[in-house]
Amino acid sequence: MMPRLRQIIYALTLIGAVSTLGFIAYAGRSLHSLLSGFTPWALSPYAVFALAGVAVRLQCVAVVVLVSSLVATVYAAAAYADAFLIHVHSTSAIIFIFLPFYQLILAAVVLLLSLISRFVRPIPTI
Repeated sequence: MMPRLRQIIYALTLIGAVSTLGFIAYAGRSLHSLLSGFTPWALSPYAVFALAGVAVRLQCVAVVVLVSSLVATVYAAAAYADAFLIHVHSTSAIIFIFLPFYQLILAAVVLLLSLISRFVRPIPTI
C-alpha cells in the first residue's frame, strides 16, 4: 500500500507543479515568463511535498502527506484561477509571492512530520 500512496503523492505534486507552470506562462503571456525568478519560488512547495513523500515511512503519515498536498494543490489551482481568470486585476501576479509562502509553511510541517516518523517504531498491537 505504501508504494501506491507514494506514487499518488508524486503524481499529485507533478500535477500541481505543471498547473503552476501553466498559470505562470498564462500570467506572463508567453513561455518566456517561465524563466523568471518566480518559477523556482512557486515550484518549491511541490518539491518539498515530493521530498516528504520520499521520507515517509508510516502509512498514516503517508495519508497525511497525501491529504495535505491535495489541499495545497487544489487551493493553489482555485486561487490561481480566481486571480487570473475570474477577478483579473493589475496586482494579480502578487499571488505568486504569497501563495507559495503559505504552501511552503504547510509543506515544511508535513516534511518535519515525515522525518520524525522515520525514527518512530510502530508498536505492534497483536
